[in-house]
Formats: sequence, structure tokens, C-alpha cells
Amino acid sequence: MSSSQFEGGKVLNQLTSLGMVTALELMQAGFPSRVAFKELYDMYSSKLPQKLKSLHPRMFCSALFSSYWHESNDYRFGVTKIFFRPGKFAEVDLLMKTESTHLSDMIAKVEKWVLRQCWRRLQYAILAYNKWRKIAAWRTNCIINIQKNIKMWNTRKIYQPRIKGIRTIKDSMSKHFDYD
Repeated sequence: MSSSQFEGGKVLNQLTSLGMVTALELMQAGFPSRVAFKELYDMYSSKLPQKLKSLHPRMFCSALFSSYWHESNDYRFGVTKIFFRPGKFAEVDLLMKTESTHLSDMIAKVEKWVLRQCWRRLQYAILAYNKWRKIAAWRTNCIINIQKNIKMWNTRKIYQPRIKGIRTIKDSMSKHFDYD
């Protein structure tokens, strides 16, 4: 290994670990513009009501784009950034700088989307709890069944010699009285 030569495998591994391969694939797919969630959030946080200011930047961006643009053909979410098709970020910026009536309509849509997401999470939590409760009841029944079988086996083990003795006595008595 020298200072002027690169080892392809190691370089590719480093680029993959840094997420460059994924970023380049997004750019090649037609998403050259990108902006960090925090930057987009900071650009518009001064115009937001207090309820939306408390959202995490990624959640705010997700709410904004999911409520306003229902199809995600024009943008993609990365780990820390959102990627746009050519010209779409300028459209978003223009939209946010328009008159306040349009902005209030957009804020109402974002609030509605956030409320809908909270409702969906609540539904999912209830479904997950019910499923967990059924699994817990099934496991409890299995444990009871195992305990029942172990107790039965222990009892049989203890009383088996007595039962054999009683059977032997009964058999010998029946043979003895049959001959009389």
C-alpha cells in the first residue's frame, strides 16, 4: 500500500458506510436538490403556530409534504435530508413565501395530518396491545397445561407402586375366590 494508490474494495466500503452510494443513487434517479430537515424547519419555524413548533424537524417535513403533496414522486426522504426533483424545491419555497391566507390553509392541512398520524398511532397501539394480551393469555394457558402434566406425572410416580400393589391384591383375590 502506497500513498498514490487506492484499494478499490476499501474505498467502496468507506463510501457505502458514509451513505454516499445511496445519495448518488438518489441523484442519479433524478433528485439532485437536497436540503436538511433542520434547515427546512428553521426556514419556516417563524411562521408556524406553537403546536407545530414543537414537532421534530423530520416529522414537520413529513407532515408538510404528505399533507400538501399526496404523491411522493417529486421528493424522497433520506436519513437526514429530503431530496427533490429539479425545480420542486423552488416551488416549495415559493409556496411558503406566498400570502398568509394560503399559508394558514397549509398550516391547517399540516395540523390535520399530524392529528391523523396521532390517531393512527393510537389505533396501532391498541391493536398491538390486544395482540400482546392474546399472546400472554395463550402463554399462560400453555404454562398451566405444562404444570398440570408435571403434577400428574409426579403424582403417578408417587402413587404408582401403591396402585400396582392394590391391583396385585385384587387380582390375587379374584383368582382365589374364582376357584372356590
